[in-house]
Amino acid sequence: MTLAAVGLLVVGTAAAAWILITGRAPSGTVRIVVDSGGLAGSPAAVVLVATALLLAVALCHLAGMLRKVENGRPFETAAGLRGFAFYLFLAVLASILLPPVIQLGLAAGGAGPRSAALSIGGGELLMMLVTGLLFLVARLLDEAQRVDEDARQIV
Repeated sequence: MTLAAVGLLVVGTAAAAWILITGRAPSGTVRIVVDSGGLAGSPAAVVLVATALLLAVALCHLAGMLRKVENGRPFETAAGLRGFAFYLFLAVLASILLPPVIQLGLAAGGAGPRSAALSIGGGELLMMLVTGLLFLVARLLDEAQRVDEDARQIV
């Protein structure tokens, strides 16, 4: 299921990047709106693709972790969970920092306004909190694995 989500993420990202670059959404009864973070066209597509790639890597780490749980090794999942949390954190950070960095780069090159906006929403703050909690859970799993190994050596 997680790998299917990665595939859906890749297809959705490609479609959204195409809409941002071309400026044309498919016509019909469904209206597609892509949040571009204050950027237009190709720069917005770059932010979208970078964030989606980091999220796809995070989901692949999650799939590996779930595979270990499925194989009956629940205490060996700390590294996978830590990788998932790390790439999820990077995806959130990229979605926050890349738009103003690109805006500043365009301004320095004379291709855009001489200002940049850094916006952090409640969703981003919540995801930062969740990734912090995931790092904590990974640390607890490391400790549980150590206790499990100690218990096996005693018996």
